Amino acid sequence: MHDQTEGGTADVPLFPDRIVTGLIRLCGGLSTALILWIFVQIVVAVTRRYVFDTPLQWSDEMIGYLLVTLVMLGASEALRRGDHIAIDLVSARLPPAAARLQRGFTHLAVMGFAAVVGLSIRDSIVFARGFGSYSVGYIEIETWIPQMPVLIGAVLLFLTAALGLYREIRGTRR
Repeated sequence: MHDQTEGGTADVPLFPDRIVTGLIRLCGGLSTALILWIFVQIVVAVTRRYVFDTPLQWSDEMIGYLLVTLVMLGASEALRRGDHIAIDLVSARLPPAAARLQRGFTHLAVMGFAAVVGLSIRDSIVFARGFGSYSVGYIEIETWIPQMPVLIGAVLLFLTAALGLYREIRGTRR
């Protein structure tokens, strides 16, 4: 889809493209905010433990939940930006057509991985809700609640890879 402008034509992102990209960027921003929140929480926990000799009992457990959340919310933004670790010994030397096929295959592989993770955690969430299980530890929380960021992250990762595949097919890689 192209839009006529004074200087010629410019690519106009499709409606779903803008929604998915905006959602991914929002979750990437939340992931960044969680890094800062975890840092503050660690500073408070260390200060309480070693300065005031009154440790927070729930801090380590909460930090664990937040770390999973920040990774799962940030993974799709890293994929969108191309910031994941990559080994390009072979792919950097591929001719353009083969490189395009390789990138398409990579997007399909990520979509497959995200689907497996998403379906597995969905089953786990359904079971946890039906069974009424709670976490063990200082924070007694229904186990499906800290599992939700994994499902959200898997869906976002799938959408990011699908968008990348779509762009690769159309030849509008960004």
